[in-house]
Amino acid sequence: MADAVDTAVPAVLRRVVGSGGNNGNGVRESNAAAVLAAVRVAAPLSRAEIARRTGLSVPTVSRQVGELIELELLRDLPGPLREGGVGRPTVPVELNDVVAACGVHIGVTTTTYGLADLRGNLLTSERVPTPTTGAARALAELGAAVRALCRSWPDRRIIGVGLATGGRVDDLHGLLEHERLGWSGVPARAALAEATGLPVRLNGHLPAMAAAELLFGDAGLHRSSLYFYARQTVGVAIAAHGRLHRGPGRAGTIAHLPVGGDAACPCGRTGCLEATVAEQRVVEAAARTEVISLPDIGALREAALAGSARARRILSERARALGRAVGLLRDIVDPELVVLGGQAITDAPEYLDDLLRAFADTTVLPGTDLVQVTRFGPDVQAVAACAGLLAELYDHPLSFGSGGS
Repeated sequence: MADAVDTAVPAVLRRVVGSGGNNGNGVRESNAAAVLAAVRVAAPLSRAEIARRTGLSVPTVSRQVGELIELELLRDLPGPLREGGVGRPTVPVELNDVVAACGVHIGVTTTTYGLADLRGNLLTSERVPTPTTGAARALAELGAAVRALCRSWPDRRIIGVGLATGGRVDDLHGLLEHERLGWSGVPARAALAEATGLPVRLNGHLPAMAAAELLFGDAGLHRSSLYFYARQTVGVAIAAHGRLHRGPGRAGTIAHLPVGGDAACPCGRTGCLEATVAEQRVVEAAARTEVISLPDIGALREAALAGSARARRILSERARALGRAVGLLRDIVDPELVVLGGQAITDAPEYLDDLLRAFADTTVLPGTDLVQVTRFGPDVQAVAACAGLLAELYDHPLSFGSGGS
């Protein structure tokens, strides 16, 4: 059985120790996940330090480290690390750079694909217009692009593809419905697996983005967190004790959260969040009022930087609407940390103060310093798609590394 876990061990490590069930294979998997998580959080580490951080015995840690090295997930560092300055030196381990995950994020207008290492560092990424050729042909085209990308990194062992997108995702059966793309009942996992020759992990884009924050951001260090996203769509994901909340059935939505204003929504009301802040809605309104000549977010930002008061007002009003939404959601969930992501936020840093002021004016709970912007910036979609796959690996490293998923 797994050794007792020290109560001082961070939640990001505690959650994977003892979670593998009562059978021997489950305990082995759970112990390996705890070891891998410890190295991910604080590498390089000696086997003794891993044991201290996880609460596992040194012999247990040594066995798991050996298996993870065989699977090429960990590697010994070339030089020894001496603990305490006396005694026999120990060899530290770290994550193995040879392993990489591929990620594909299909957005309403833009699709991003790339590679990330086990630390969540983005190695490369590409952005292309989302294909409008229908689901089957679009996935075949993306599969061909992914194959070409993987071939250009021959020194990496690509473990699979994380596919993240909006809409409704049935990860059990690998099916996708995306109303705005006109996709319904699409066998996306099987189609992309056939096109790439790699195992595919299908995930909603918001859970994938929140997973990236839990694995590689500050969210994993907190007992609870709320991830807020805004670009062409808006959404939120909630995590507690290192685990994402996943409700039954279809995903929840904050698209119709009332934030004030006169923006007309397809639902028939005005002032709904997505209708107010979605990138396409904002630029179309700006073009209609001749603030810009074409509905393009870059043109709107350039007009604001060039001194257009109307352009600045549009972007400021959007930031304040986002801040009001974050304040309302913070009061409902009461998380330790709020993480903001999506180009509506990361591509307009000069309006972050407007967002934070609106947040502070809206929330009624004490403390307003719990909000931070994602560390992934405009790369959040690519990293998130990779993280959806990497989360599975970190939870089940032995079965995943030996060919399972």
